[in-house]
Amino acid sequence: MSTALNTKQNNTIVKMLSLLCPLVYFASYMTRKNYSIVMADIIISEGISNADASLAATLSLISYGIGQIISGILGDKFKPQNIILCGLSLTTLMNVLMPVTDDFTVRSIIWFINGFAQSMLWPPLVRIMAATMDKTKYNEVCTNVNVAGISGTILLYITASSIWIKYFSWKYVFISSAAVSGIIAVIWVIGFSKASKGMKLFEKKEESKEDKKESTLSAKKLFASGFIFISVAIIAQGALRDGISDWVPTFIINTFNMESSSAILKSVLIPVFGVISVKLVGVVNGKFVKDEVKAAAVTFGTGLMGCILLLLIYKENQYITLMLSAVITGFMHGVNYFLICIVPARFEKYNAVSTMSGIINSLTYVGSAAATYGFGAISDNFGWNTVLISWIAVAAVGTACCIVSIKPWKRFVS
Repeated sequence: MSTALNTKQNNTIVKMLSLLCPLVYFASYMTRKNYSIVMADIIISEGISNADASLAATLSLISYGIGQIISGILGDKFKPQNIILCGLSLTTLMNVLMPVTDDFTVRSIIWFINGFAQSMLWPPLVRIMAATMDKTKYNEVCTNVNVAGISGTILLYITASSIWIKYFSWKYVFISSAAVSGIIAVIWVIGFSKASKGMKLFEKKEESKEDKKESTLSAKKLFASGFIFISVAIIAQGALRDGISDWVPTFIINTFNMESSSAILKSVLIPVFGVISVKLVGVVNGKFVKDEVKAAAVTFGTGLMGCILLLLIYKENQYITLMLSAVITGFMHGVNYFLICIVPARFEKYNAVSTMSGIINSLTYVGSAAATYGFGAISDNFGWNTVLISWIAVAAVGTACCIVSIKPWKRFVS
């Protein structure tokens, strides 16, 4: 991690960023996960198929994935705090517009733009944290950032089911999310400006030819690190993490004949287990884990066992089904922590933290996009039993890829 700032300056900016970065990710989840949470109610209230309803979410994930790469590159070239402000402002606007129209095509376009807005948040955040924090503080704040994001999802589940959908309309979910994001955008501008006053953060520096040569990340180095297999594992965890959480409300409505508001409220178990998982792996990583890919392999393998058990018993009881779905998703949040939070920081010596963070996070949403549409189409055509079998297959691939990557990655980071 960077040590360019003096101790007093660094302490000031780190304390403020320890509060601001989680707030940004809280806003991100509030304005990104809301569509998936109300999707079950949209399907019922507007009488559309699972696959049709998932179109807007899928388009958002596609633009989010592509945007991650673009924003990652921009985050290494320009001031990342400004990119974050642009992302927060644009996602606020898109959430305001979402309930204004009843045209499903227009909604899909709006949510496509929202996906790109969301992509402007994570890579710059990682660059800011990596540039201002030592390894211990980075891991701590990264854990809190992930917990804050999942906490935003929990708030969405609770308010969507117990207030907005129950008494009003799913459209109010977007209005409330926009309000939260707009307020946090203002807090970000004021807080970051105050904390960094008088500091020259992220200024371009002249490098000698020798320094540039030593800091070059070549394709050969990347290939030798096992990054290709890590990439496949990242895609797989994205498919399971978001695919399961997006479709569980509809899954239990179809399986146990529940009302949508009840199913959404009960599905709050999923992000709750996500918080527990992220906090747990954060502690484990800080004290015991020195190899994030090996830790991801163990976590993924445990999730695979959960998928197999879910297939065998999911029809027995709605609460057992929800609990297992939550536990599996929690393990995927754990994999996400190791591969999406810790791995990018390994590229700081190559001056490519934001770029690699964007690439890595975009891979997550390749899986998410495929799962959001794919699991819906599979459920429409083949039933939920086949969906659960596909979850097992995805988990098996992710586990295998992590195992294959352990040795080459260890050589790369040593």
